[in-house]
Amino acid sequence: MTSNEHDPLSDWLDAGDFSEDSTDKPLTDHSQVTTQLVVHGLLRDAARHDDATEKKRIERLLTEIEQQGGTKKDRSDATSSGGKSVAGTQQRASRIYAIAGSLGLAACLLITFVVLQPSPLSAANALERIIQSAARSVDRAYEIHVLEEYRQRTKPENLSQQQRLAQSNESVDGAMLYVGGTDRYVFVRSLNDGRQRVSGCDGHESWAFRDDGPVHVSEDLTRFRGKLPGQQQSIAFTDLYSQLTSLRDGYDIELTEPADRENQIRRLVGHRKSRDVRGPKSIEVHFDRNDGTIQRMVLDGLPRGHGGPKSVELRLVSRERVEEGFYSHNFHHDGQRKIKREGLQP
Repeated sequence: MTSNEHDPLSDWLDAGDFSEDSTDKPLTDHSQVTTQLVVHGLLRDAARHDDATEKKRIERLLTEIEQQGGTKKDRSDATSSGGKSVAGTQQRASRIYAIAGSLGLAACLLITFVVLQPSPLSAANALERIIQSAARSVDRAYEIHVLEEYRQRTKPENLSQQQRLAQSNESVDGAMLYVGGTDRYVFVRSLNDGRQRVSGCDGHESWAFRDDGPVHVSEDLTRFRGKLPGQQQSIAFTDLYSQLTSLRDGYDIELTEPADRENQIRRLVGHRKSRDVRGPKSIEVHFDRNDGTIQRMVLDGLPRGHGGPKSVELRLVSRERVEEGFYSHNFHHDGQRKIKREGLQP
């Protein structure tokens, strides 16, 4: 365990002085608080334990029981054989003391094992942990790669001729997605002609522009999430939070445990329940068991209506904090571009 130099809970337990103003980290991890309380109690009990005091207490208790439970004759006999009685009392006290000490140690070990042992993680609980992690305003960068393309002869039969021939003018292979919570993102990808398209949202307005074009800005935070490859679905790559929440009702989910129990990365797989659910056929999420951070995410069976790949992968490449203003469009151009503002879409 690392140093608790600035741990408010440890300060309070050790010194009885706790002030929320003295820390930047609120006590929100209840499992961690419970663990620290139990460990602190065990250590405190161990520190106060005195073998000599415990032995004297047991001997005194046994002597009182003998004196109160015996008859006058017993007391007389005990007086005549005082040395033998005291020796017997001491032996019994030693045995009881050893038994009591062993039971106390066993109880401490049992409590420690129960409290500190990680609780089993169900698929539903795992999903909620992932969703909560995605909702936090923590900066993460994901690199996107195409795992599989649709082949011409395997396109769905129900597509129109125009849809069957449709080819996206954007490529998500090698694209970068930066997210900072539910409504802050920057998505950078290349066009087929070599130019670059950048879109994003800073939580107040969304925006998009190409290398040689004006900056389109809208008060509708979802305005530029669409028109991505495979965007027949209602959720774009840029909205990981909504993609994850759709797993609650639209997908059958299962959690797989790794063969190596020390491995903290878990795998959650969701399979679409029916065609009425708009989205990829399956979603595979590899996440950190401790904090729910998505390490890798695979979207397979993407709708083909607007062209695009069959399967894509998002892989975590950075958790470093981005610079101030990164999610605003001004950060990504020289400030000389024309700004076109749009109102809320009906």
